[in-house]
Amino acid sequence: FDSRPNRHGPHGDLSGFRERGRCHVVSAGLLRQRMELDGHALGLEESRNWSRLFTDADTVFVRDGRSGGDLILTVGDSRVVTQLCPDWWQGENSTISPLTASDRRIINETQRNWMLSDLDVQAFSYAPLPYTADQKIELNGARSHVYLLDNATPNAYTPSHGFWGLVRNQIFLGMLGSSVRPRREIEPLIESCTDAGVRFVYFSPRNMRRTKELASQMGIEMNWNCAISLRPLEEGAEDSFRMTSNYADWDVNAKLPHGVAEVRSHLRDVDNVPLLVSLYTDVTKKTVTEMVDVFQEHNDTVLAVGLSHLPGNQEIFSNADISIGLDILAEEVPFDLSRGNDYSRGSLQPGEVAFVTSISAHASVFNLWGHRTTSQLVEIIRIGRACLEASKSSAAYVFSSNLSFGLLILLSTCTASTSIPRVSLLDAFLFTQIIVPLIGMSLAMSDEARGFMLQVPKKNDATVRYTLRANKGQVFNVLAKTILPAVIPQLLYLIALTRFMFEYEPVFIGTYCANDELSYASVIRCADMREYSGPAKETAEAIFVASFAINTSFLSASYVYMTESIWTDPPWKRNHVWVGSVMLSLALISVYLSAMPEDGAMLALPWYFYVLFIISPFICLWACECAKQRVRKYECRAAKMRRLQFETKLGMWSPKETQHYDVTSNGGIVPES
Repeated sequence: FDSRPNRHGPHGDLSGFRERGRCHVVSAGLLRQRMELDGHALGLEESRNWSRLFTDADTVFVRDGRSGGDLILTVGDSRVVTQLCPDWWQGENSTISPLTASDRRIINETQRNWMLSDLDVQAFSYAPLPYTADQKIELNGARSHVYLLDNATPNAYTPSHGFWGLVRNQIFLGMLGSSVRPRREIEPLIESCTDAGVRFVYFSPRNMRRTKELASQMGIEMNWNCAISLRPLEEGAEDSFRMTSNYADWDVNAKLPHGVAEVRSHLRDVDNVPLLVSLYTDVTKKTVTEMVDVFQEHNDTVLAVGLSHLPGNQEIFSNADISIGLDILAEEVPFDLSRGNDYSRGSLQPGEVAFVTSISAHASVFNLWGHRTTSQLVEIIRIGRACLEASKSSAAYVFSSNLSFGLLILLSTCTASTSIPRVSLLDAFLFTQIIVPLIGMSLAMSDEARGFMLQVPKKNDATVRYTLRANKGQVFNVLAKTILPAVIPQLLYLIALTRFMFEYEPVFIGTYCANDELSYASVIRCADMREYSGPAKETAEAIFVASFAINTSFLSASYVYMTESIWTDPPWKRNHVWVGSVMLSLALISVYLSAMPEDGAMLALPWYFYVLFIISPFICLWACECAKQRVRKYECRAAKMRRLQFETKLGMWSPKETQHYDVTSNGGIVPES
């Protein structure tokens, strides 16, 4: 039928039909079954009508204006509709045949299987009305709705008595099953989360068989080790709603637990399979909260996403590491904005809805508006991870720079010259309080590396003990990055000091440092140089500090991405703020050098000093990149191991053994002796 206006009338093809009345059938037997049915066994449509009395079949009396004839059209539960139909229509040969008891069993079993697949099933029937039925319909015309109870004892005084004879002589047409599909953005969301190493876990209040179809449509794998029921079973009890396969009962074969208590016991004594499934059924708000605690106890970071207008989610949001509320009430509730602030007639205002959602979502980091914002979840995860990695890179650079600065001062006391280079308070302030924080903050603004959202992150395992024995490689990498920037300025200081002494203090070295032969070594090892503090030494110390600052500034390029090579993913193309901060740091160093005590002092230095001064930042950067490649090799291996552990559905530690491990710098583990 076409309901759009056409030549038949304003209601299209339906314009010629007029409704004359309705009759509703209530089955007492089905009502008892619904009252006794466990809440976890309800379908999606049934749960919406839970605790409400609704009819099991609805019959409409229709007058066909074209022929003047009357029809009965019925829709409802097949168990009721088939009892009203002595015949059924065979569509393949357009014939009407008797509806036998065997046919009714097949129809009802088909409806049961469809409903277990979470389909909303409706059966249809019809019958032409004889002209003698007009009087019965007209007599009840003032009553637009008539209700029939199938176990009522009919008598002459029952107003609906005559309708049983009309509705019980119909022709069964067929059944239609419909389902509520998940929103289109859910399946891509789950795929993106899986690629990023985020396990999407769906908590359903319904049982396994009811949830299976919806979970499959969402993109959740429904094969081996796919779901766990959080409804505890008494000892020896069976779960009649457990999903079974064609070859075996997967739940029994997999030995999956029932209830949170059994989940904890399974994790403690058997393996970690309960942490690998993506579907939990038969849940309540209490069991979901307990499972959040279980995940956190096993070093998982829990991101809880739920409806923000449900008060039951408040405790879940509070227990999770990060929570995101989803406010769909605001976009689905119609508001009468034309009434303004008129609260006298009980109108629902947007501010009231926002207040209700803010109460439950007060523990949430974000409260997203509308269902379409679920596509932003992956973006939130991406930005959060990028900020975390950038902060780690920034902290690593600040730590390494300050460690290198400490080594610079330590090595100064071990210099070959009797005149130890000093770092003034102004020099230390310029480096530690201006240059390093400036570059460090710019590193915290780096974008994520390419392929970053395709990696499985590490767990927050607080039980892992990082020992020196197990992390020799990490200690070596840190020293490789920090030792060269502190060593090369020592050489430049010795060269600059001797040249400046010959240039600006010839009388001093001729008087105090001249032995049989005047040479660089005699000046460097001159005992009287310990007390010297003239312009030659001050200028050499300025070059000493400037060289170290330049080396450290260049070295920051290797910290933009901790494992990616600067040639594979050039940092100067991904973090323009960092480029600006390095340029500003170099400008500050140039101003610092321009304030040297002796003008034109740089012209007195030999050519090899300039060569070493220019290539020293690149030597430090090369050494840091070599150390990074070593780390990258082991990190790639560890990343593959994490991906394997994330994607597998097989349990680890079967049988589980208690053993402590030390984490090595290469991402592996070494059992303690």
